[in-house]
Amino acid sequence: MRTIVPALILSVVLGLPAKSATAEDSSLSLVRAFNLALANNPRTAAARAQLGIAKSNLVQANVLPNPGVYIDNQYQFTYKLGASLTIEPPWRLLFRRAAAKSQIAQTDVEINRTLWLFRAEIRRAYVEALVAREMADVRRQLRDLLSRLLAVARERFEKGDVAKLDVHRADLAVIQADIQVEQADILVKQTNEQLNILLASASIFGPAPLSSVADELLTDATKLPSQPELLKIAMANRLELKVVEQQKAVNKANLKVARGNILPAPRFNVGRITEDKINSPLNRTTVFFQSMIDLPILDRQQGIIARLKATDGQLNYEFLSQQNIIHQQVFLAYRRMQTQLVKINTFRSRALSLSKTISSTASLSYRMGQTDINSAIVAQQENVLVRTQYLDALLAYELAINDLEQAIGIPLQ
Repeated sequence: MRTIVPALILSVVLGLPAKSATAEDSSLSLVRAFNLALANNPRTAAARAQLGIAKSNLVQANVLPNPGVYIDNQYQFTYKLGASLTIEPPWRLLFRRAAAKSQIAQTDVEINRTLWLFRAEIRRAYVEALVAREMADVRRQLRDLLSRLLAVARERFEKGDVAKLDVHRADLAVIQADIQVEQADILVKQTNEQLNILLASASIFGPAPLSSVADELLTDATKLPSQPELLKIAMANRLELKVVEQQKAVNKANLKVARGNILPAPRFNVGRITEDKINSPLNRTTVFFQSMIDLPILDRQQGIIARLKATDGQLNYEFLSQQNIIHQQVFLAYRRMQTQLVKINTFRSRALSLSKTISSTASLSYRMGQTDINSAIVAQQENVLVRTQYLDALLAYELAINDLEQAIGIPLQ
């Protein structure tokens, strides 16, 4: 059984052909990151290889019992030589094949679930690398602003306008900014390393600039259905539910196999018997036929059937349990996404521009001697704090979108 989700994954995630990396093409979009990682990472290859293992069950299901050689030597010049055959009832083969096909379908769904979870890991790594790089740029801009303040403080000190303490305070602020830049650069290397490990590409890639992907990242929320509609979509597409449904199909097929095994397979021996005149006056050679059939009196697959019936009941509860988990995940991810989206819109519409204005005004005021060094430093630091909070909100928003995608079971992009 093939599901709808694999087609969605292939059309959305693998819809773009992989490109060869060049020095000018070292940045990649989110969709291309999906494409490269799913095509190159050995984790996805390992997951897909499980299908071949599952298909071996179908080959084994077609295997019939081996014939044997029947030899009966009485050591008195009477011999029996022939073949021993176990004849399986035809329904056994049919039930085994049906169970193997159900297991293959279950493996197929589980592979898709593994790829879907891996897709979430790619998106998380991509966004973390993107935000880390932007954070580093913000820290670097703060250092540049504070360095200019330090230059102004030195200039004013040389003119006798301010005390040496202003220079020391500005110098300390620059040192602290240098430390933050170093830490931010390390985080950029770390997140890029993690992203490229997932991409498993021979070339080194990095996320596209935030300015080119921010609007794309934020447009997802404006196109989202309501919570009840999202929950309905999740119930129709979540692979966890499909896995449980397929497990029930496998369990049902195995129950048929167990019931089909109640009637034992008969075994027949047929061949030639030889008697000589020393022990028998007949001195003859003729054929013989024997049959051995177990009676299903004591062993009627009771334990196996009881276990499979109990498993069926447990899977019914597991299905309801997964529905409850999905309900919780959809509503929680939706609310988290809304929370961060409101925060982002406020930052973009009001806080960022105002913070930038305050930063510029504080620098100019200190240069003109209208404010002290502490006010100028605090203004620059608060400006960076606002921009950092904006990037944190953007990261939290993207992680919430990622969780919402996982909750409903289909891509939002």
